[in-house]
Amino acid sequence: MAIQLNDITRQDNTLAVLRTLRAQGPLARVDLGTLNGISSATVTSITSELLKQGLVVELPHDTLQSNGRGRPKTLIQLNANAACVICIKLSINDVQIVVGDFTGQVRYSRHYPLVTLSLSPEGLSDFLEAKVADIRADIANTYRCFAGICLAVQGVVSPSNGTIIWSPALSFRNASLSERLANTFACPVLLENDTNCIAKTLAGQPGYSAYPNLVVIMLGYGIGMSVLIDGKPFVGANGSAAEFGHSKYEPGGALCACGRRGCIEAYASDYALYREARAMLSLPPGDSAHPSAEQMQALTQLAMQGDPIAKQIYDKAGRALGHGIANVLALFNPDMVLITGSGIRGYEAMRPSLEHTLRDALVDELISPSHLETCPWDRDMTCLGGIAMTLDATERDILTALPAEPT
Repeated sequence: MAIQLNDITRQDNTLAVLRTLRAQGPLARVDLGTLNGISSATVTSITSELLKQGLVVELPHDTLQSNGRGRPKTLIQLNANAACVICIKLSINDVQIVVGDFTGQVRYSRHYPLVTLSLSPEGLSDFLEAKVADIRADIANTYRCFAGICLAVQGVVSPSNGTIIWSPALSFRNASLSERLANTFACPVLLENDTNCIAKTLAGQPGYSAYPNLVVIMLGYGIGMSVLIDGKPFVGANGSAAEFGHSKYEPGGALCACGRRGCIEAYASDYALYREARAMLSLPPGDSAHPSAEQMQALTQLAMQGDPIAKQIYDKAGRALGHGIANVLALFNPDMVLITGSGIRGYEAMRPSLEHTLRDALVDELISPSHLETCPWDRDMTCLGGIAMTLDATERDILTALPAEPT
């Protein structure tokens, strides 16, 4: 039978064991107890139930201690095939659908080129339903439980009611896609801003886990931000909080993709940088409204090589970012501001003017408590974060739904 979680403390301890194994990998029972402040007897009881349910497995004995003494430890790890979730990443002209296993890792990924701006809400829903149904059929015999879906979207979303308020990838506004997906696949469907997903991934990494008040700024086609307060994302009244890219740098200034003028994004995003440069510099051909990685790399290289036009463009972008970060420091006083995303390629070209603007905008006492760092964009962390969020949201359902495996 499935695990009965009538005892709230027991439930919390069970979830703590699962999440510790997901974050740290295989561990001995004694270490699980120490890390979570749970008695050895409780850990033994919980892991016994999880083993019967097939949610964890035992590994062969660990190697002996270096001094050759002591009994080897039996390590416990999550059973990757116990359950899975799906994350859909919706970007401009691209849909990525990935399957995450019970350990939180990507096991399956597909990209679908798509002219997203041409779709109606019904057309997009039809497309997503068909592709998710195909993928679920492909993985039907691999996982014991399909737990849920995360829809990660560029732009402004309302997680509480599943509404995409506005996205640069779409021509429509205020559309609810989550409810239809949830009804079709009979599972929970989370709607999340893509930067919140990235922040979820980063906050779980050892280098950043000590910073509960963390601001993550994502540079790329657009500019996004996630604010974690005591480790939890601040989303505001309807999910549209922390829209850093659409805060104002220069009222009445450059045109932003949102339709208004003077936003930070209108100066420091990929499309803004390329828009400024294309009339004055020789750059690789392509869609100037949606510049490619090759086009942006060429522009960044010119700036780093000292081309005066490219350098001036990145200086202006750095001033816009510095102005915005100064406001973030003054308003939130975070432990750290972490800048990442594909646009990090141009950060070094922006950095001198960004730092100068920051120093000019704030007294030292408002700057010094917060760390400002960059994180390489060597992998797309959006889907990893979406997987983690969906597992967090559905673990209780998984625990109560899965029967014990036959002996």
